[in-house]
Amino acid sequence: MTRQEFTQNFVESVERERVCMGLTQAQMADKLGMSISGYKKMIAGETNKIGLHLAYLMYSLTGKWLFELCGELSGEMQMLQKYRTLNETQKHFIDGIVNFETAFAPQPGKDAEDYVTMMVPTGNVEDGMLWDSVDLVKIDVSAYRQRFGDKLHCAIKVTSNHLNPVYHMGDILLVCQRPPRDGDTGIFVNKENGRAYLRRFRQTDPCRLEPINGYGYTFEVDSHDSAAMDKWIKFGCVLSKMRSL
Repeated sequence: MTRQEFTQNFVESVERERVCMGLTQAQMADKLGMSISGYKKMIAGETNKIGLHLAYLMYSLTGKWLFELCGELSGEMQMLQKYRTLNETQKHFIDGIVNFETAFAPQPGKDAEDYVTMMVPTGNVEDGMLWDSVDLVKIDVSAYRQRFGDKLHCAIKVTSNHLNPVYHMGDILLVCQRPPRDGDTGIFVNKENGRAYLRRFRQTDPCRLEPINGYGYTFEVDSHDSAAMDKWIKFGCVLSKMRSL
């Protein structure tokens, strides 16, 4: 991004935020420690310099970071935006996961990519499960890394025999966190009841979420209905299973 693009985006964001907050230009100038004439010159594009203190004042006023105000949104920055919308309990949970990941050190002779985080639900893994809490452990997936590459993101341990004969207690499901394709076994979370379902995804019209072992309800979801689609979180799909370590 050039200096001119940076400045233009920032200035447009300042004026847009002023309107959203219902402030006059004079009030906005005062909050930013500027004269009204200086503010008007800035939004008229008569300056190409944006000071760091001004960016700090905008953050204090709006809660938005500099990269947001200048329009530079990388994947990591978008993740931070989502983090900011969480409540304190959710943030605490995410912080715990981040601390777990940063504290983990691979064994001597092993690469960090040989390991993924496995979620071990404290309850039964069953049809329509409630994951009220999970333990996190690291598992060695080096034997599967060559096969799946960077598509292998995490794992889930099966803690009961409710999904027989497809999955058994002790099986480890290797998960790719991408939207499921026709025929995939996906992990879907229903926002309305808070329950997670392992379902075979069928790309029909409407889409079908079918029980993997023949037991349980088949959900139909109209892909043309955004409200119906929004009721489901597509956590990921199962790449393979491995036996308990």
